[in-house]
Amino acid sequence: MPNVLILGASGYVGLALCQSLVSSGNHTVWGTARSAEKAKLLLQNEIAPITDADITKPETLSTIIAENNIDIVVDTTSAYEQAAQILQGVVKAATARRDTLAKENLVGPKLGFVYCSGTWVYGSPSERITDLTPVGSASLSKGKPATAVAWRPAHEQAVLAARDVLDVAIMRPSAIYGRASWIFSTWWGGILKAKKDKNCTDTITIPADSTARTGTVHVDDVASGFHAAIDRINGGLGSWPVFDLVTETIGIQDMTEGVKAALGVDAKVEYTGTHGNAFLEALSLVCRNEATRARTVLGWGPNRKAFVLNLPVYVRAWEAAQ
Repeated sequence: MPNVLILGASGYVGLALCQSLVSSGNHTVWGTARSAEKAKLLLQNEIAPITDADITKPETLSTIIAENNIDIVVDTTSAYEQAAQILQGVVKAATARRDTLAKENLVGPKLGFVYCSGTWVYGSPSERITDLTPVGSASLSKGKPATAVAWRPAHEQAVLAARDVLDVAIMRPSAIYGRASWIFSTWWGGILKAKKDKNCTDTITIPADSTARTGTVHVDDVASGFHAAIDRINGGLGSWPVFDLVTETIGIQDMTEGVKAALGVDAKVEYTGTHGNAFLEALSLVCRNEATRARTVLGWGPNRKAFVLNLPVYVRAWEAAQ
């Protein structure tokens, strides 16, 4: 069975992916944990924890990969400034493995690396796009990346440039919901507060643009998309190993009315804009992409659909997590 190392294994996407891999019976899974409590969580899910390790230090990460005979590394950490150091550690391990084999006149499989990016790199494109549409290009891109992830197109290019020693995949999920659905807390929080203030008739303010239309995908479907890429990492992803994961796009006003109904709130809503906040700006983008290539190349098919119809389920789970 391939040995897979998940960086950020106890996180939102990381844990769902670990559980998907373990349940398949086809992978041995390691995961990084930043505390004893998180390590225990991984052990309970049949994942071998790696603790007390600073994976942003290239030498440390390279050693972890070598000592555990890791075949595939998946970065679900959402690291910003440290993303480059993580990539350096993976490349260092892959280069050392290649050079060791070369000394014996041997050729072996490349180390696999799957990077979690996101659809915010497209910004609000001027027309319908796909994951074949260039991002970060002044002349060819159809939109400007959200400020919060303006650095990410360059990092994606660094990942792709490492294909001389790595087999890579770049996954771009849209806004991820399910379980805690933390990404929507800034939109839903005011509605929950109105529910708790039972007699409150004040207008609910939501820090978003009224024109926002976000792409959505359930965390379980994100995990299955990553799982499919892992299973195809050694040559089965074609010449462009970049895949969008989006199930549907939802207008913020439709979402808000659904959340209000789920929480039994009647108060009016006012959209107050993003206030110059980079995260709020990213949430208020207009999504115009889809996931055709994930379906055709990865065989990916999301199971969790009809977001608005099923909002009561997701809102109850989110409320319980508050």
